[in-house]
Amino acid sequence: MEETNVISITRPTTEFNSIEQEDDNNGHVDIEMSDAQDKSNSIVTPGELITEDPIWMKGHGTYFLNDKTYSSVAGNISRVNRLLSVIPLRGKYSPETGDHVIGRITEVGNKRWKVDIGAKQDAVLMLGSVNLPGGVLRRKSESDELQMRNFLKEGDLLNCEVQTIFNNGMASLHTRSLKYGKLRNGIFLKVPSSLIVKSKNHAFDLPGNVSIVLGSNGYTWLYKTPKATKSSESSAPGITRLEEESSWEIYSDKNEFIDVQTRNNIAKYYNILKSLAAKEQKINSEVLIEAFDY
Repeated sequence: MEETNVISITRPTTEFNSIEQEDDNNGHVDIEMSDAQDKSNSIVTPGELITEDPIWMKGHGTYFLNDKTYSSVAGNISRVNRLLSVIPLRGKYSPETGDHVIGRITEVGNKRWKVDIGAKQDAVLMLGSVNLPGGVLRRKSESDELQMRNFLKEGDLLNCEVQTIFNNGMASLHTRSLKYGKLRNGIFLKVPSSLIVKSKNHAFDLPGNVSIVLGSNGYTWLYKTPKATKSSESSAPGITRLEEESSWEIYSDKNEFIDVQTRNNIAKYYNILKSLAAKEQKINSEVLIEAFDY
């Protein structure tokens, strides 16, 4: 009888569990993962074991079972001190305070608007969190509440900032700045929020008389660069620039005339954004300018 070779298959052990604990002078414990794991920024899949050490705290994208931490989404492992999280490769946008986002009005309610920002649930924009005609410092009256649909109605797009996050995860927005408000004279495009590079500024003037707002939620707006406005020094005495521009014009639905060359430039940037999203490349102003001049 011929002898057959027996092939044994063993599952490779993950290097994630090889952590070192070093006590510093203050008695704190510093936890470090292996160098291989830090360099790889490894991708995990749902249900995959991340670590068997119970010392790690459960963060977003993970769950705890039998003293072991597993991934609940497909994404990259993120470590902050003892907190383990998994940043999903794709999924709904998760709002954070201070995010510059673009939203679409979905409902006009009692002293508030509901806004779609691509999150798990609609955000809310309170009547007291917007600039209204007549000055930003005036009190909001009952007549303002009755005219809410004249300011913003269903389907309108607006540029805003996440003011706070409620306990249930719903975001509260505000537009108390000249760089925020209703969007006109352009075109909307949605890309994955994970591709938007977060920075201090998300609104840029690009070559070709085109401006862009790269919302942290993946909603982008390409539009004609507006003409320079008068400075506050040239305004009438006692009237600030914010009060001067808080007029009915900022809530107008009428678009300006856009020349053919500017339209072509907007279309070119639009196609660049679609190409970058299809190739899953990071998106920021530098990449767009480089691709436009290519």
